[in-house]
Amino acid sequence: MSKPNLKLHVAFEFEIDAPEALLAHDHATLCKKLSDMLGALVLQGMPKVTATQLAKAGASLIGHHCHLDAKNLSLPAIDRAVMIAAAPHLTDEELGDLARQLAGKTPDNPAELHRLLRRRALALVNEYRLVPCKIEGKLKSGGTFTDITVEASLNLTNGSIMVEEAHRHVHLQQGVGVITLVAADVRIAGNCEGHTLSGPVMNVSIADIAQSRDALIQLWQAKN
Repeated sequence: MSKPNLKLHVAFEFEIDAPEALLAHDHATLCKKLSDMLGALVLQGMPKVTATQLAKAGASLIGHHCHLDAKNLSLPAIDRAVMIAAAPHLTDEELGDLARQLAGKTPDNPAELHRLLRRRALALVNEYRLVPCKIEGKLKSGGTFTDITVEASLNLTNGSIMVEEAHRHVHLQQGVGVITLVAADVRIAGNCEGHTLSGPVMNVSIADIAQSRDALIQLWQAKN
């Protein structure tokens, strides 16, 4: 069999007035039912007609791929700000995936919606998404405290802060008031809860990350 030396992409987008019974299905089932409805007449007919027409110019159809997708326009959209508040670690594309997964399945109660979005977002992406940061805190030495800046990384997924190895011996003053400086123009209030062998135990709230989400995601994407 000869190898292809040209790729042809032909796309159609159909706008349909569908019955409520069809719209009641979830995304996967809806796509499956539409595929079954179109059947071989459409899904195999297009390649056959294309091969016939191409043959007139001496071209041969070596292979083909069909991608079918459907978007239920009747489902209410999830507010972007609400999604970011629960999942600031997701990229724009991943937020779109999350919205499609939960379309038509969200509770009315804001607190329940936040928990659902958070849970599903972590199921979608639970990896460490680290951005470089600097901790501006107070160094505990004897009975006095002095200002110190510590190199670290902020995990956008859960708000934890990981101190660079060279600073793991540092004992910072505990409590709210430790400021995390991320990049050049984002400052986030942090909290030092104690110390372990890995260094200061620090975190920032998901709500605070959400406030600066766009800048932080851009920073993460730039380094990955």
